[in-house]
Amino acid sequence: MSAALLHSLGASLVALLLLTWGGNLACQLLLRWSGLRAARSAEAADDEAAKTPRVGRVIGHLERLAIAGGLVVGAWEVLVAVVALKSVARFKDLEEKLNAEYFLVGSLFSVLWAVAVTFAWRAYDAQWGLDLAASLPGL
Repeated sequence: MSAALLHSLGASLVALLLLTWGGNLACQLLLRWSGLRAARSAEAADDEAAKTPRVGRVIGHLERLAIAGGLVVGAWEVLVAVVALKSVARFKDLEEKLNAEYFLVGSLFSVLWAVAVTFAWRAYDAQWGLDLAASLPGL
């Protein structure tokens, strides 16, 4: 195995981990730091939704992976589609100020995280890896 191939594989693995679990951890830390997590938890203590599985984590994983995939192939419209889809799905919840703030902070941070990790991944791969993005048609 060549060094460039090892760098590409390693960078891809690190990027995937950062996009999924790292993104969730960073988002949770930001929401905790901002105070939104504690405020929302206190408000939702008796809510039935608080007792359901945390599908938000899975949605976050999929959201960041979809954005990264779109950016890797140069399709920025994927980013717009993800934000629009999330907004439509949560439209009713956004009527309450706290839910809207929680949604906006989490979503915007998640998008910024995905963009930053993807650009770092592509830059690392271009410098030390196989420059996989350059081999994609149309880029």
